[in-house]
Amino acid sequence: MRHNLAPTAAVAISLALLAGCSSQPSTADLMRGQAEEAKAVAQVRDQLADQWEEGKSLVAAGEKQIVSGEDLVDDGEANIRKGQALIEKGNKQIKKGKGRITSGNKQVAQGRKMVDESLSTYRQSFPEQSVTLEKK
Repeated sequence: MRHNLAPTAAVAISLALLAGCSSQPSTADLMRGQAEEAKAVAQVRDQLADQWEEGKSLVAAGEKQIVSGEDLVDDGEANIRKGQALIEKGNKQIKKGKGRITSGNKQVAQGRKMVDESLSTYRQSFPEQSVTLEKK
């Protein structure tokens, strides 16, 4: 804003110098001074209008960025919620899968024990009968 007042200050100094050179400024000098002052005021007004327009443009662009940013935040939060739900689902599936593995291992161990015991009992009970084991 300081640089906008420089022309007005220059006009005021010019008028003071003109007034100092002669005892009384002429009507023409006063008219010229007023014209210079009007030019300086018009220039300041133009600059202020330009700043206002630039400010309005910045506000509009900023508001668009805010809306866009809010949309991105909303999308990101939704993605995080979906991701957390998928993580929870994945953890449940892992837990369920590990439970099945444990259960399967127990069944395999129990089944092998039953196979071994039944074969042993069969061989003891029927020693004359020959039995061959199946290949896995």
